[in-house]
Amino acid sequence: MANWIIRCAEDYLKLVAEYLRKELLARDIIHCDETPVQVLKEDGKKPQTKSYMWFYRTGIDDKNPVVLYDYQPSRNGDHAVTFLKDFKGYVHSDGYSSYIKLTGIIRCGCWAHLRRKFIEAISQKKSTESLTNAEIGRNYCDQLFMIERDLKDLSPEERRIKRLELEKTVLEAYWCWLEIWMY
Repeated sequence: MANWIIRCAEDYLKLVAEYLRKELLARDIIHCDETPVQVLKEDGKKPQTKSYMWFYRTGIDDKNPVVLYDYQPSRNGDHAVTFLKDFKGYVHSDGYSSYIKLTGIIRCGCWAHLRRKFIEAISQKKSTESLTNAEIGRNYCDQLFMIERDLKDLSPEERRIKRLELEKTVLEAYWCWLEIWMY
């Protein structure tokens, strides 16, 4: 049965995937991520070897969202470069260094991934009553997430206006704290 699915994908769905990729690349914002997958029988690889599913999605505000998965045998950044060839716009990603290879784009970081890094840096054995830098960083992220939850049902334009009103002060405080903390 797996062969039937593979044949259908190769024979009939390839044109659909190509059309969707063209639609994706015509948008202003693309969210990207990659995650490991294990393929049990893959030519030239041991069953324990990681392969990767690359994920590409239009922005959440898009009326006709496009979501595409691109299976690749490695995490090499050239896969994203090839897939996103000719894209000009915003690439929202986790900060994985391979996305630096993309040219002609504006890179946007992911606050959820940043928050996870702050959490990883928080010591399990807290020895002081004052907040650590990692906890302060996490708290800035949490403030932004609370605001975003309240804005989720607004139109894109209303959300933009509210973000400028509500998030700008949090972000200014975050960048100021970060600058002081770094130096």
